[in-house]
Amino acid sequence: MAVKLVTAAQMREIDRIAIQERGVPGLELMERAGRCVADVVTQVHRPGCVGIVTGKGNNAGDGLVVARLLAESGTRIRLLLLTLRENLSEAGRENFDKLSPQVEIVDREQVPNMAQVLADCDILVDAILGTGIEGPVRGTFGEAIALMNGLGKPIVAIDIPSGLHADTGLAEGACVRATDTVTMGLPKLGLVTNDGAEMCGNIHVADIGFPDDLTQDPEIKTHLIGLGDAAGALPRRPISGHKGTFGSLLVIAGSHGMSGAAYLTAATALQSGTGLVYSAFPERVVDMLSSRLIEAVKVPVATAKGDHLTQDAWETLEPYLQKADAVALGPGIGTDEETARLVDELVCQDLPMVIDADALNCLGQKALYLTERAAPTVLTPHPGEMGRLLGIATSEVQGDRIGTATRLAREAKVVVLLKGAQTAIAHPDGRCYLNPISNTGLAKGGSGDVLTGLIGGLLAQGCPALEAACAGAYLHGLAGNRARAEIGARGMTAGDVLNRIPAVLRMAEEEAGIAEKETRISSVSYK
Repeated sequence: MAVKLVTAAQMREIDRIAIQERGVPGLELMERAGRCVADVVTQVHRPGCVGIVTGKGNNAGDGLVVARLLAESGTRIRLLLLTLRENLSEAGRENFDKLSPQVEIVDREQVPNMAQVLADCDILVDAILGTGIEGPVRGTFGEAIALMNGLGKPIVAIDIPSGLHADTGLAEGACVRATDTVTMGLPKLGLVTNDGAEMCGNIHVADIGFPDDLTQDPEIKTHLIGLGDAAGALPRRPISGHKGTFGSLLVIAGSHGMSGAAYLTAATALQSGTGLVYSAFPERVVDMLSSRLIEAVKVPVATAKGDHLTQDAWETLEPYLQKADAVALGPGIGTDEETARLVDELVCQDLPMVIDADALNCLGQKALYLTERAAPTVLTPHPGEMGRLLGIATSEVQGDRIGTATRLAREAKVVVLLKGAQTAIAHPDGRCYLNPISNTGLAKGGSGDVLTGLIGGLLAQGCPALEAACAGAYLHGLAGNRARAEIGARGMTAGDVLNRIPAVLRMAEEEAGIAEKETRISSVSYK
């Protein structure tokens, strides 16, 4: 089950209900939070000496619990308190008073000398600020954050790196660059969006005892996709199946100069597990790719202009629309006026469909009329295309990626996959799923065509639209990570991602326990 992501307000409400309505003592929650952080510090980093830097809110209270627990276990603790004891929260003061004499407390006036004060610490704990910040961090806290980052030591952040906005993931001023973040109850949205992906390091979700019905509230509609979710979405493959069992995909793609988009889409569909792939390209594109797409059924489309698809293609396409289980439409088809008219006709067909690239640009704001489609539909715009679909600026899209994707999904009644770092996949009912995988190597021409082929192949195999989009995004990112590990982000291409799709599908099948196994025959005799 995908992990839920919360805003700061949602987490505060869970905390409030747990304490005020369910009777869970706040000090007990703080104690558990501190214990989880202490466990990560000792188990992941095994330090001899820990420097803990605290602010004045409940985040500081958690840090003081960490200081006490680590000191009790024999770890040397140097505590830099950035405020006076009387300025701590009530829970913070109580935990401050529990500190043992073994904890070395350093005055906040020592912030400029932090390099010397914490020089012999193996690791730092950030307990300065929690999820409530608005705007850039300045003053003593900002200075301390900058100095912590400059020490070059591992940093474990409590709940969220200080300076990072819990909802937007933006670091507008000084922000802790953590090695590990131990977040309480549920991960905050900002941990995996915008700057959060870079500032949080490894994220550890700490179960500190919030009631399950609060953390699993269906009104929390934003989720983080994991391998288990992608694996669970893969259609099962009966051993008695044949190519018809595993679906057929019609890929409508390509134009003069864009044969690569057609190739990458169809080639990925062939790798996705689909039984048959029909590659409907302009005749010239088919001629160019025949020797490379040997497994696909070629559907050369004669057009009046010869170099791009027009309404003349309908006669050729119609029989394959009858045969296909799903359609992948758009990569590299161009935006000629006649092509746009063909797209208008194609999206009226009652077939599962992934609509990408030039097909989206052909539709423009007419995409809002896709509400008439009864069949599963996935739109896969990049931010510029999303802006054109909604008639807004790209900067507005990027400023609220989740809100924008959710808006289009709701208005058009389709699944929307907004590409980019932390790809967002939105359902018309308001649910939104984020892909945690970010990889600059995927910021290359052709990467989106690979994604379209993978989603189209999953649709053809019977995957529902939301599951196909989520699994496609995650596995595409995983294949990109494999390519990055072997080649490097700078040098990898979309073709390198394509070549690793089979391996990640196999990994997902093994995760789900559905990988095919060799059948063995042995003899047994009775004596």
